[in-house]
Amino acid sequence: MEQVKRYAFEGEVIEVPVYWDDRLQRYAEDYRDYIQQPVYTPGGRLILLTIEDACPYADPADCPGGIDCGACRHYHQFPGSQLGVCSNEKRRRPGKQRGAAGTRKEEPT
Repeated sequence: MEQVKRYAFEGEVIEVPVYWDDRLQRYAEDYRDYIQQPVYTPGGRLILLTIEDACPYADPADCPGGIDCGACRHYHQFPGSQLGVCSNEKRRRPGKQRGAAGTRKEEPT
């Protein structure tokens, strides 16, 4: 059975694989999949590392010269993790959008 750490965001649950790190002598999150290919929440939100380069849609929250996701007001970091979710609608997975009543709906492909 694979070890995972679970995080909740807007009613969605994200599972992040963990592994035993001999050097740290504790479990650590495995970020490889999040770096090598886009990963999305079930609702279509992009999951990113805090230190990812800011995208063209970045809206820096506190530091106008912010150059990573962690400085953007659209980014919500999970406490105790280097991962977070981008809530910018322009970064949502293609085919997913908000419905008129605030519910998610899948666009036909």
